[in-house]
Amino acid sequence: MELASQFLLKFNDKRPRDWWAVRAVVGFSAGVFVATLLAVFSVKATDELASWWGLAMVFVIISWVAVVTVCRVTVFVLPAMMPRGGSFPSWVRFLMITIVSLIMISGTGALFQLSLTGLAFTFVPFVMAVALFWTVGRGMGVKSCLCAVGVLIVTCTRLFTIPEGKVADTVPLAGAQDDDVWVMSWNVGGGAPFFPGSDDGDIDRIAAIVRHHDVHVLCLQEVSSKKFLGKLQAVLGSDWKGGGSEGNGKATAVLSRIGGEIESPLKDMDHGGPTVLRIRSHKGMLQFVSCHASPGRNSGQRRKMVEWVLHELRDSKNNTVVTGDFNIDTSRGWTFLAPLLSDSLSFDRATWRALSILGRDPGFGLQATSSMGRRSDWVVVDSKMPITAYRVLESVQVGRMNHFPVLVRVGLGKAGRDSAGD
Repeated sequence: MELASQFLLKFNDKRPRDWWAVRAVVGFSAGVFVATLLAVFSVKATDELASWWGLAMVFVIISWVAVVTVCRVTVFVLPAMMPRGGSFPSWVRFLMITIVSLIMISGTGALFQLSLTGLAFTFVPFVMAVALFWTVGRGMGVKSCLCAVGVLIVTCTRLFTIPEGKVADTVPLAGAQDDDVWVMSWNVGGGAPFFPGSDDGDIDRIAAIVRHHDVHVLCLQEVSSKKFLGKLQAVLGSDWKGGGSEGNGKATAVLSRIGGEIESPLKDMDHGGPTVLRIRSHKGMLQFVSCHASPGRNSGQRRKMVEWVLHELRDSKNNTVVTGDFNIDTSRGWTFLAPLLSDSLSFDRATWRALSILGRDPGFGLQATSSMGRRSDWVVVDSKMPITAYRVLESVQVGRMNHFPVLVRVGLGKAGRDSAGD
């Protein structure tokens, strides 16, 4: 950053060529430092680094544009405020620029229905870095340079400790069972504005993937409409039965080719509530559940849904598989997106621990199930049911979805598939 400042100085009198240019370059350079630092501490493997650093740089550019806009407007409104040595102290200018920039970014985010509080907290480190060095400008001293060197050393140290490639895709599994059932959990929606999700044109591709992997039970989330679900069921074939919840474009659904009865008993959830497939037999009952928890800063809603699942579906006489997008990534530490994704990481972790009472998530701690390296899609299998395979189909690309299908093969325990209607 010191070099950037010196580059913009005249060598004869050491005065800035352009007061705005100096601050623009120095402020942006500070943002790049912060973006790199946050990105390297947000990844679990080197293959995630490019996407996280790219996202951080997008945040830097947005923050930089907001700071420039605020400063330009302030020059016209309060001309004595911005120049160094003006009537306002540097710390007042810094606070004013930071606060107004965050308000501007949050207001823009409201157009995309993003959480205003989460958005503000997410952009705080980026806006503060740009605004701080924009305020200081070419008045940076040795302390600033030493701070930058320290950040660089910490960043490089972290880079050398990040595991190479993808996180290992191994998990202790049971041997193959005679009554194995393939269960697929798939969020076919997306995240606006970059991933609008699946549409009718993707149905044939979805059906082909389901057939290719010999799926018996298909658990879906973010189903756009009953019409979409009906078309998918028709393409899969007459042996597939099922249904879904009411969800205003964010419904859950379960389709099955081994029989069963569909129920969607929870009507007041903002994403339609869980859909339950029950298969009765003389050996017991199988329950396959598709869930979609509330996104964003709604940890209380996520806990409410999990408590309902535990209260209604936990029964020692039943064998239950709970699948879905829970919008909780307990396998990752804090990232710079955490304030946008949750209002309480500790409460979300407690929710995951509560759900683990039902059984085991074979993919915990393994590779991501959605964009940006997140692992928010779980498959929790009853401890009485042996898990014989687990895969995340990262190579599957359909439309503009932002989740990968999760495929699990389970034995049915006490209830046999032959008596369940295969």
